Amino acid sequence: MTIIKDNKNLFTLEKNTAGAQRKMAAIFAADVVGYSKLMAQNEKLTLFRLKETRKTTDPIIQNLGGRIFSTAGDSIMAEFASPVDAVEAAIEIQNKVTKTSLEINDGITIEFRIGINLGDIMVQDNNLYGDNVNIAARLEAISKPSEICISEKVYQEIKNKVNVNFNFLGTKKLKNISEKINVYSSNLTSIESSNFKKSFLKKKMLIGLLLTATLFISIFFIYKYFSPDKIAYNQSSVSNLEDFKASEDRKPSGSLAEDNILKISLMNFKNQSSTFSSDKLNILMENIKSTLTEKDTLATVISPEGSENLNPPEVMLIATEANSSFVINGLVFSESNESFLTIKIYEAKRGSMIASKKIKLDNSDDYNEAINFFSLFKKDVLK
Repeated sequence: MTIIKDNKNLFTLEKNTAGAQRKMAAIFAADVVGYSKLMAQNEKLTLFRLKETRKTTDPIIQNLGGRIFSTAGDSIMAEFASPVDAVEAAIEIQNKVTKTSLEINDGITIEFRIGINLGDIMVQDNNLYGDNVNIAARLEAISKPSEICISEKVYQEIKNKVNVNFNFLGTKKLKNISEKINVYSSNLTSIESSNFKKSFLKKKMLIGLLLTATLFISIFFIYKYFSPDKIAYNQSSVSNLEDFKASEDRKPSGSLAEDNILKISLMNFKNQSSTFSSDKLNILMENIKSTLTEKDTLATVISPEGSENLNPPEVMLIATEANSSFVINGLVFSESNESFLTIKIYEAKRGSMIASKKIKLDNSDDYNEAINFFSLFKKDVLK
C-alpha cells in the first residue's frame, strides 16, 4: 500500500496500488472470555490451556478452508471464502472447546466468543483491513460465552444450511461502526448452563432412582402380603389350616369378650432338643391348646426353614393365611445339656414382637410356666 503526500495535512490512498487487493470474504473473529483474569489467576496454566485449545481450533479452521491471518494474544482472526464454512468452523470449535472444558476441573476454563461478518475487505501483506473486519471483531465483543454472533449478511447466506438455529437479537450499534448492524446469535449452550443442566439431570436421576426404589419396595411388601403361597414351607405346608378356615363360619358372637376371640396361629414348635423327648413335646402342645377355651381358635402351621425369628412380612403373611390377630412362634432346643422353650408373640397388624419368654424344661411339669404365660397373655388381651 502506497501513501501519497498531497500536502502537509492530507494523506490519500493511491488507487490500484500494486499489492493492495479487494475481495469478498467471511471474517471469523474469536476471543477467550476473561483471558486477563485467567492469566492473573494462574499464568502458566492459562497459557498451557490456551496452547492446548489452539491444537483444536486451528485444524478445524484449516480443514474447512479457512486461513488464520492474526493471532494476537488470545484472539484468532481468520478468513473464509464461504460464510457457511466459517459458521460451521465456529460451531465445531464451540462444541469441542465446551466439551473439553467440562471434562477438566482445575479452575481454568477456556471459553470462546465468536463473531462472523461477510463483506468487502482489503488485503495487504497477507493481512486484512476494512470496516467488515472491524465488524466481525465487534460482533465477537458483544457475543456471550460459548456463543456465535453473526451479521445479517452472514445469516442470509447460512440459514437452513447449518444445524444450529440463530435468533435475531435486533439492530445493534457497534463501537466505532458508523451504521447499525442487524445481529443474530446462536443457541449453543455455554459451559455454565451445561454445568447447570448436568447438575439438574443428576438431581432428576437421583430423584428417579429414589422413586423407583420406593416403588419396588412397596411392590415387594404388597406382593409378600397378598401372596401367601410364595413362602415355601418345609413340611406339609399347612397343618389343619383348612379345618381352621372352615371353623371361621362357626365363630360365636355376643359379649365383647366373645367378639374379641383370640385367633392364634401357633407355629414353629419344633423339637430341636436332644434332652426333651417328642412325647413330652406333644404333651406340651396339648397343654397349650387346652389353655385356650372352646371360644378360641388355634391354627398350627409349619414355619419356613430357619425362621426362629420372624420378620414383619413373614408374620403378616402367616397371620393373613390363618386370619389371626397374633402369631406365636415356639421353639424347643438344647443348651448345655438342658432343654429350653422360647415363646415369642407377634402382633399380626404390624408384624412386631410384643412378648418373649424363655422357659427351662427339666421335666414335664416345668411347662406349667408356659401355660401360665399364655393364660396371662390372653387375659391381658381380652380384658
